[in-house]
Amino acid sequence: MLDPMQTTTAAEPNGHNERLYREKVETEEGPRRGWFTRMVTKYVEKRAAHPRVRDTVRHNAHELAHGATRLACIKSALTGVATGLVSTAASIITAETAGTGGLIAVPVAGLTIGGEMIVRSFLHLDLTWELAEIYGVKFDPKDDDDIWRLYALAFKTHDHEDESEDPGKQLVHEVSHVEGEDVGDKIGRQVLGESVMKNVLPFVSIFYSAISNYRRTKHLGETVRHYMRYQRALGDAFARATELCQEHLDMLLEGFWFIFSADGKLLPEEAAILAHLLQRLPDLQRHAVMQRFVEDELDWTERLAHEIPESMRDAFLHALEVAASVDKHVSLPERKILRRAARALDREFDAERIARMIEEFETTGVLGHSEQATAR
Repeated sequence: MLDPMQTTTAAEPNGHNERLYREKVETEEGPRRGWFTRMVTKYVEKRAAHPRVRDTVRHNAHELAHGATRLACIKSALTGVATGLVSTAASIITAETAGTGGLIAVPVAGLTIGGEMIVRSFLHLDLTWELAEIYGVKFDPKDDDDIWRLYALAFKTHDHEDESEDPGKQLVHEVSHVEGEDVGDKIGRQVLGESVMKNVLPFVSIFYSAISNYRRTKHLGETVRHYMRYQRALGDAFARATELCQEHLDMLLEGFWFIFSADGKLLPEEAAILAHLLQRLPDLQRHAVMQRFVEDELDWTERLAHEIPESMRDAFLHALEVAASVDKHVSLPERKILRRAARALDREFDAERIARMIEEFETTGVLGHSEQATAR
């Protein structure tokens, strides 16, 4: 993007006018995008044009996702080994030839490190897309905010580990307003720095690069897999609730917040899915909902009894149960929230139904039609 200090024809942006200013500059002169941002944009456009449908009924989504992640980790580790070998060979040749061999060896090593960075990034994108296909989640090539929210958390360009008193409200706010170019630039610099630093020491770089690539790919795969499971489960539940509870989606999102934050801090996938679902609301309503992301759910449960119509209550409670069970563990604080919600909605808390959902998430990764039908 264009630096405001370099422009003399436009007013200095400030406050809420900054986004409008950036959009105006990009329209006039085009956006400035880093290599990673351009790669992701082109990749999403290409893959979205040729979608594949996975049969997760015949093939277990849980097993497919784990298998895809393992394969990507192995491929990533092998690229690390190859790069480490080349950089080590370049160091040896340079030393043995008193520096003269370095005129050829060092540029070759540099090109190899750059190539490894590109290949690893494509492996990560392939893994992300494959996991999305396994869980039946689609990325919109015309609106890539979802993938940037996910990558912002997977690569920790947005994090909240140091915010001891905030369970994640600020993180959800930040992730809801991510700028693709900004996140892409941060990740691009991060990936480049990693690729250079892990190949500095000869011999050691062979093992360190392989281990580092494996761990980075596994972390990305786990974060993406968890997010896709959340997206599939909550997307289905939210879609069914939307049919009946359109006027009360803000209260449903409040419920998701209380369940996700019941154990302390939000997980990355929970922050990303909340940010994704918040985009379904108009701007003013979204802002109002986030102001009600507080620690105590008492006011929310009292409003449930008065504001949720009888015809909507089964679907509403089912969506809350899915939100609690999708991480395959329902803690005591989450159970208390569900019990209070069920009581406010004049429904029974069904521990067996939740246990069945957890078992399905554990064994197949997605909910079967029998559980989905309970909300209808």
